[in-house]
Amino acid sequence: MAYELLRRIIAGGLPMTVTHAEDIEHLRILRDAGYVKADIPMDDGAAAVVNAVTPLGRTALRYFGGE
Repeated sequence: MAYELLRRIIAGGLPMTVTHAEDIEHLRILRDAGYVKADIPMDDGAAAVVNAVTPLGRTALRYFGGE
């Protein structure tokens, strides 16, 4: 689930590299929602990099009971 990935991103250090295809798809959802700033390559199999969690992302995680 995308919120679980958001929780892992907040708990980990930034920048964070994401390599698993499922996590990259969840990251795309989080980025499109405005919860994170991330560089997601168009190439399949390439790693994505999370650069920041936005204030909206932190608020969303608190609202859904994660923080």
